Amino acid sequence: MEKAYKYLIAGLAIGLVLAVVGTFALSPSLMGSQDNCDECHEGHGSVVAPDVNVNGTILLTGDTPQDEMIPIADIFKLKQKDVVTLKLQNDEGIPSRGVPVFDFLKAYGVNDFEQIILYADDFEVTVNKSEMTEDTVFVPHEYSIRILSSNMPVSVWLKNIKTIVVVGKGGDSISVNGKEITFGEMLNDGIDTMVTSRRTNGYIYEDQNYQFEAGYVVTGIGLKDLLFKEGYKDFSKVTIKGSSEKILLRYEVLDGSYFLTRDQGKIKLATADKNRPLWQSVESITVE
Repeated sequence: MEKAYKYLIAGLAIGLVLAVVGTFALSPSLMGSQDNCDECHEGHGSVVAPDVNVNGTILLTGDTPQDEMIPIADIFKLKQKDVVTLKLQNDEGIPSRGVPVFDFLKAYGVNDFEQIILYADDFEVTVNKSEMTEDTVFVPHEYSIRILSSNMPVSVWLKNIKTIVVVGKGGDSISVNGKEITFGEMLNDGIDTMVTSRRTNGYIYEDQNYQFEAGYVVTGIGLKDLLFKEGYKDFSKVTIKGSSEKILLRYEVLDGSYFLTRDQGKIKLATADKNRPLWQSVESITVE
């Protein structure tokens, strides 16, 4: 019995050794070198892979034909371009492949603009049109995208982009005391959100009643914040004209939930307690 046990142990040991040797022998031919992946990620945090599967969406807003939640996979269906970056660190540079930003914007109806503002979770980058080149591209990065270019320092290669705001003169606009302000200009110093149409949703499970609150989230800027941004801090009342006329006293503006957003190609005055069909279209604001 003891002799059979020794043979069993010896057989298992030999099998383990053969498995390890076989793995090391086959790995290089099956997997290939991993150096390229490491160099690529260290260089620009992306991958040179035209068929990469990336989930998620990007909000395109501002001075655009409409607000769009764009699937990231759709971005990389556009024609991609090979670019070389970081030539100052390496004579040959580091190759990348991505969708030119100019081509991306044209694909979504943006032909004339002054700048784009890119927002991530904890960072923002503004890129003027004059600073863009044909090598300014979007590349895939984890579950989002990253911007990079041969003429951009790595410190502004923003990754995990969530929102792209276009600023120009071709978008929806209103006038504030006669000054035209586009929706993109409203959002060029940050994007706010507001929950509207909040309601309670009930559910009965195992004879127990559960209550959950839910609502829709809209993007834009608070009326108070827009007035402060334009330098109107000392005022007595505000008159808003559009689909109707509304006069708000100072305390109503400061204490209320009045919020400027865009809906179906028009800038509207939303409030937290009203549903979307009841929002007033805005054409002009007079501050007194």
